[in-house]
Amino acid sequence: MTGQPGGLEVVRFPVRGMTCGSCVNRIIRTVGRVPGVAKVSVDLRHETATVRREPALVSNAALAAAVAAAGYEADLSAAEVLPPGADRGLLERLLGRS
Repeated sequence: MTGQPGGLEVVRFPVRGMTCGSCVNRIIRTVGRVPGVAKVSVDLRHETATVRREPALVSNAALAAAVAAAGYEADLSAAEVLPPGADRGLLERLLGRS
C-alpha cells in the first residue's frame, strides 16, 4: 500500500542535462504523457524530477525511457519513494487537495 489516493506513489530522482526552463517543460510534457503518470514536477536548481504515478502501470524503466525520449538522463538507481503528500505544493496543502 502506498498511502496515496488511488494507490499512487510519489518518486523523486535526479535528471542530468537540464539547463533552462525549456528543458523543464520538455520533461514535464514527455513524462506526463506516460499512461499512469498523474503529476510531474521538475526542479531545475536541484536537477530532480518528482512524479506521482500508479506503480502497477509505470515502472522506473518507463520513467527513464520517457526522460531519455525528451533528451535527458534520469538516474532511477538513485530514486526515492516519498511519503504521502510530499509532492503537494503549498496551495494544495492549504486547501487540502491531493
